Amino acid sequence: MLESYIEKIESLLFEKAKNMDTPTIEEDLGALLFEATLYRYSKKEIYKERALMLLNTLTQVFGEKQMGSGFLEGFEGIFYVIQYLKKCDIIETEDIVEDLEKYLLQSLSTDFQTNNFDPIHGSIGKLWYYINSEDQDEKKVNHLIDQFLNALYNNRQENDKGIFWYDENEEEKGLVNLGMAHGLPGVLAFLLRLKELGFEHIHLTKLIEGVLQSLLGFKNDISKLSNFPDYHSENINQRNLNSRLGWCYGDLGITNTLLYASKVLEREDVKKEAVQILGTLIPRRMGTSGLDHFEDYSFFDTGFCHGLSGITFMLQKINNQLNNNPTIDKRIQFWKKELVHNLKIQLGIDEEIYLPWYRQDKEYTYTLDKASMLNGLCGTGLVLLSLQYNNYDWSDFFLLFE
Repeated sequence: MLESYIEKIESLLFEKAKNMDTPTIEEDLGALLFEATLYRYSKKEIYKERALMLLNTLTQVFGEKQMGSGFLEGFEGIFYVIQYLKKCDIIETEDIVEDLEKYLLQSLSTDFQTNNFDPIHGSIGKLWYYINSEDQDEKKVNHLIDQFLNALYNNRQENDKGIFWYDENEEEKGLVNLGMAHGLPGVLAFLLRLKELGFEHIHLTKLIEGVLQSLLGFKNDISKLSNFPDYHSENINQRNLNSRLGWCYGDLGITNTLLYASKVLEREDVKKEAVQILGTLIPRRMGTSGLDHFEDYSFFDTGFCHGLSGITFMLQKINNQLNNNPTIDKRIQFWKKELVHNLKIQLGIDEEIYLPWYRQDKEYTYTLDKASMLNGLCGTGLVLLSLQYNNYDWSDFFLLFE
């Protein structure tokens, strides 16, 4: 059943990306990642051929593009994508980005100086190329990681609850971001990954323990629908707020990160904490999920960021770490069924899809970017590939480890 949806999504993504008008992971490079993953899982040569076609176009147009900075929406995403293509046996070397690396290094240097540690837009996403590289000089990579960890440590906030950083856009309000995309759980997941890969640094253990302590200390003080809010506030009147189900914010990403921490740190107490959170997370249903409803079209959001595909995928990643708990598996089947049902409706709509009324404003009319990675069919398609082929190893750039 999933195969027909995968084929339709592949066709739509390839058609949109064939000119590489926007060569970022959020847009056309995401389609390249999808083709490469589909080839790696299915072993069908047609998808390797299509990946190579997109790559060929990319090499022709990339130098002409005026692009911003950032892993997901900037030029730096090309380094991860080329590396991933090699992993998928689409290409044999990463030489194609050799001449561009100086710009990546400049970008990272700016991030270190400006304390931009954002997992998606800042230094964390850009460092994937180096921590996964088999070709880079080890001394050089270690030096970059040292710079990152030094900057992270030197700009920390520290109190009796642990170590944290204020959200750069909300610092005056004293808000700490608790989302996977931009906040503490994403930073913690990356630090744990460094430890698991064997990187050593004088402050690494303290940072991990301090962030973990803060994260657990920033739970809602009283019983709510969710265990964690989107932000921790120093103002007691702004605490104890519910968060949605999704990758970007909420209990799902935090639970997965805590389970990963329990494995890397060999901490059974952290695992028990994660399982306890999971117990209150599992009963949440469509009506309490925070899902966007496209009421004019009669379907719920299927995207990865905070839609049905992300919920389904996150629960599966969590269940993989718990050796396939029957209760979780039953809930996965529920969310998978909802994903397929709503995706069928969405794929049947050829015209522009306008976001729900509460996502609009008076100055601009917003439509769904159908092919995008976070909210469109690219992220959803990658989830379908995992469900179809029972392989979930493409998601490290979303900070989802197990």
